[in-house]
Amino acid sequence: MQPTIYENNIAALLVVNPVLATTLFALETNTTFSVFQGKDPIDINIIHNESHHYMYENPVHDVELAIADVEKEFSRYPVLFYYGIGNGVLAKVIASNPIRKHIVIIEPEPEILYIALNFMDLSEEILDGKIILKLSSQMTYGDAINIMYKGDIKPYVKLYDLHFHSPFYYHYERDVQEMNQLLIRALRQMVLSHGNDTSDALIGIEQHVYNLPMMIANYKVQDLIANNKNKHAVIISTGPSLAKQLPLLKQYAPYMTLICIDASLPILQQHGILPDIVVSMERVELTSKFFETISPEVKKHTYFVVSSLTHRKTIENLKGTKLVLAMRPLSYMRFFEMPDYGYVGSGMSAANLGFQVAYYMKHESILLIGQDLAYAEDGKSHAKGHIFSENEVQHRDSDLLVTKYGGGGFIKTTQVWNMFRNFFEKDIEYTATTKISTYNCTEGGARIFGAIERPFAFVLNDIMDTTSPKILLQIKRPSKRVIPKLLKYAYDKTQEMIDYGVEFQGEIETLFLDIVQEIETLEKLNEANELENIEYNSLITLSERIDLIKEKVETIEFSKMYTDAVQSYIFHQELDLAKIVVKNTESDLEKKAKLIEWIIAHRYWLFSLAGGIEAEVTAITRGRPPLVEECHNQHLLE
Repeated sequence: MQPTIYENNIAALLVVNPVLATTLFALETNTTFSVFQGKDPIDINIIHNESHHYMYENPVHDVELAIADVEKEFSRYPVLFYYGIGNGVLAKVIASNPIRKHIVIIEPEPEILYIALNFMDLSEEILDGKIILKLSSQMTYGDAINIMYKGDIKPYVKLYDLHFHSPFYYHYERDVQEMNQLLIRALRQMVLSHGNDTSDALIGIEQHVYNLPMMIANYKVQDLIANNKNKHAVIISTGPSLAKQLPLLKQYAPYMTLICIDASLPILQQHGILPDIVVSMERVELTSKFFETISPEVKKHTYFVVSSLTHRKTIENLKGTKLVLAMRPLSYMRFFEMPDYGYVGSGMSAANLGFQVAYYMKHESILLIGQDLAYAEDGKSHAKGHIFSENEVQHRDSDLLVTKYGGGGFIKTTQVWNMFRNFFEKDIEYTATTKISTYNCTEGGARIFGAIERPFAFVLNDIMDTTSPKILLQIKRPSKRVIPKLLKYAYDKTQEMIDYGVEFQGEIETLFLDIVQEIETLEKLNEANELENIEYNSLITLSERIDLIKEKVETIEFSKMYTDAVQSYIFHQELDLAKIVVKNTESDLEKKAKLIEWIIAHRYWLFSLAGGIEAEVTAITRGRPPLVEECHNQHLLE
């Protein structure tokens, strides 16, 4: 028997969104809405049984008018966001535009979605991601982040707008506002994560390459992760609330894995608490101060999981410790293809890193303390005993108000802390699907949505077995036999990055100079009032060469080696270039004007791209001496 339209759609949803598919499959229909269908295939109306609100005044006319409006205003928009699916006809038609990459549709009513999927076969569009369906009741921050980070959506986020499918959905005003705020929050997080200053990325690349010999010779992070035998972990941060938790932490320390961030180490040492793992991920020298005084007991017992891009002063201060230099899941680190030494630390704080280490170690419960992510009621930013003072972070006009721990009001936080919170919420949402429970036992600060808010004492009393102490972590350094092979491999990878960058930079600079020359010609023609003499074939050739450069930038090869460094050079320009891409051009004159605007806009884009590549080549070259020296010492380059 031939499957029905609905069965095709459900089969597609089971692949891309099984939660939604299951919800629709279990739905009792025709309880809230009724459907009226005329002779015309698109004459499908939906009526609310109680309020008698109609989806359309005239289904055929309204949908055809909506299609015409989209094609007039948004025909060149690769991405569109809609609140409401209606009868599904509009989604089916506008998805047929070959320019369209994604249509994100958020529907508040499961039954309306059920109706639409019975009339319109969207299975192909659902499977290839052209149509992304979400129920607003199931829409999470993690979903919003995943949408905004899609490669085909990122360049067009400046064009974001949440369109109403029809006036029927005006009745869902509050839900619309919540969905819009959720998507905008994810959008802002995505843009902020790309930064507007490339210096951090370049410093990280140089220091990562500089630290490679030390990373290879020390403990592997994946060995540490695989060695865990304990059920519970606590992440110890330095928020103002930490002090009140220290007595309980000391009492229960023998029974759970203690993962403390770098700034918490001096405080724990003052109170005689021995962490199992200390995490650190900052590039700056200032972080090294947390490790200036490390007790013999800590050196003997504790593993230091430190990002491989850390400052060399931090490495110096950690000599004699159980050092684990771990690569983050950054593109250029993944290029090295050394998974035993990575990849953890996708967030933006040491606490985010600590949380990820805890869930990769498969702890059943992860407890957060000192994770205020907000100023205390008295205005303090950090815990008592913090080496940079309790008032290290000062209040600013840009500070935000967010929901308090426990609800019941708002509390002030910084833009940066809020980004840390966003990463926690994304990770907690992920871990919830793997049966890991996250308890926020901070008892203060900002609410971290998704975490279970309970007092530290209550959670410890409920889950902790104090009859059997935790099993201590014990791993070995890599064999001296394999270290030379890894050193030579790392050397070859850095050389590959340099060779690729130098060659591609040359290609970009050649095109850049040709465009500069063409722009000068255009300016002269404009001054002489001779624009009719513009050689448009030459402009078309330049546009095609720009496309070839862009295709290379979008390859996996370039992405792995150079995207992290150059993205802050070109990402914000890409957002502005998107505005040119979507411009409608009807007349020949408009098309020519758009072509000229497109080429002129790429002059600085190409300049920035070449500059970013050159800066990364310089960073790799500056960081390579220890690797080259070690390879020479072991006669690996002869």
